[in-house]
Amino acid sequence: MSSFSRSNRALIFGGSFNPPHVGHVIILNYAIEDFDGDVFILPTHVPPHKVVDVPYEKRFQWARETFKVLRYPKLYLYDLEPHIQGVNYAIKNVEHFLSYYKEIVLLVGEDALGNIERWYEYERLLSLCRFLVYPRTRDGSLFARGKMILGELYDKSVVELNAPLIEISSSEIRERVRLGKSIVGMVPYDLLDDIESTLKNFYSGRSDGVDCE
Repeated sequence: MSSFSRSNRALIFGGSFNPPHVGHVIILNYAIEDFDGDVFILPTHVPPHKVVDVPYEKRFQWARETFKVLRYPKLYLYDLEPHIQGVNYAIKNVEHFLSYYKEIVLLVGEDALGNIERWYEYERLLSLCRFLVYPRTRDGSLFARGKMILGELYDKSVVELNAPLIEISSSEIRERVRLGKSIVGMVPYDLLDDIESTLKNFYSGRSDGVDCE
């Protein structure tokens, strides 16, 4: 961690990135516009609640190529695998970064907030960090559900990101590849062939019902 700028704040954008896509880049760009601190992209090795067939090393490589277009001087792709054993629960990740930073912000989707009760030790997690939440629905219904579940904790620990609704998802990309449809414009052009061929190897011939954002 010594090679990083070591400001007091860190924003973490974690995910399986299976695969990463232009929507991820747009959302992170909005998140860092007014953020003063270090920003970490965190591909998860063993994400909770999900089954990911594409190897971690491949997804890490994709993330490196996808996010390199962002011009933020304190943006880092971080390999957490040597530091966290087992499932990458968000609270483990936050506790790791709290060893170096006073304030942690997690960038998450509205869909994750709407299912916050499924998160491991979510109340303690929200006592250790704040959520910066980007929209995933047109009507804001999952924001409302998160607020209902969290009550007063919502106002203390959740900030709604003023960003457009990006209607691209990793699961949609995997399904389009499975069906032989084009994903041009959804992923970086330089990664198009690699993502298509890799996903075909893992998902061709079977329905992909696992949501691995």
